[in-house]
Amino acid sequence: MGVDSSFGLDLMHLIQAATAAGPATAAVPGAKLIEEHLAVQTIIRSYQVRGHLVARLDPLEIVDKSNNLREIVYGRYLGEAAMLIPTSHHLSFITGIPDMNKVFRLPRTTYIGGDQTELPLREIINRLENAYCKSIGVEYMFINSLNKCDWLRKRFETPGVVNLTKEEKRLLLQRLIRSSKFEEYLAKKWSSEKRFGLEGCDVLIPAMKTVVDVSAGLGVDSFIIGMPHRGRLNVLANVCRKPLSEIFCQFDPSLEAADEGSGDVKYHLGMSNRRLNHATGKEINLAICANPSHLEAVDPVCQGKTKAEQFYR
Repeated sequence: MGVDSSFGLDLMHLIQAATAAGPATAAVPGAKLIEEHLAVQTIIRSYQVRGHLVARLDPLEIVDKSNNLREIVYGRYLGEAAMLIPTSHHLSFITGIPDMNKVFRLPRTTYIGGDQTELPLREIINRLENAYCKSIGVEYMFINSLNKCDWLRKRFETPGVVNLTKEEKRLLLQRLIRSSKFEEYLAKKWSSEKRFGLEGCDVLIPAMKTVVDVSAGLGVDSFIIGMPHRGRLNVLANVCRKPLSEIFCQFDPSLEAADEGSGDVKYHLGMSNRRLNHATGKEINLAICANPSHLEAVDPVCQGKTKAEQFYR
């Protein structure tokens, strides 16, 4: 296989240009500067890999009160490797860089800079703490797909990505109140009835409704949901908008169905409802598949129903 003669001429021109330019040793940074930049990259990587281990997921501060977070939690699982976990109390040990105001160029493996390519070390640490060590932790670096890791990293690290408007906060609060008050009413009215409530995970309702709103805005008009017993009644009431009278009557033992139904319990039942999505002004179809006591049995049912709708629509 021959090589085009123009390739040799181009290569000769490159060699001549490099020779004329001379050595560029003066532009090479010092060894200490390189080591410090590598240390900063190691810090960023450490937060991305282990930051979730020091996220504030203990609202009662049972562990934090002891002030021995590292020894009690991390030393138990990681041993000597616990010293590599980022905490704001051990920054000088981790970095070895005495000047926290020194500016460093950010690597391509992080989005904490936003539009900025350089940040002081103190600001780098603060942004990493805000991204990985607040009330939400994310463990994702075990994912083999670089694109998936990068997708998650961008949405956690980009400054201001979770800033909400006053209207958005008010809407989330309203949905959270509906979720918690629904469970509170059932617990007070039928305290001895089995219902598999959503207490402790009330945020599921505003989260699901946000997913529906965003998806509907992107053109999705049909949602098929498969889920276990826990929180099903709340999802039926506040996401699919099943009439509350139909849910409450199932708690009354004196009421019997007029027709011969399956006799299944209330937290196994599903429904399908077509309603208006207020965020987009479009009608959407929401369906929750009925689920038996065998929790994962609903998975192939949802897949088959989704495939059928994709085919016939």
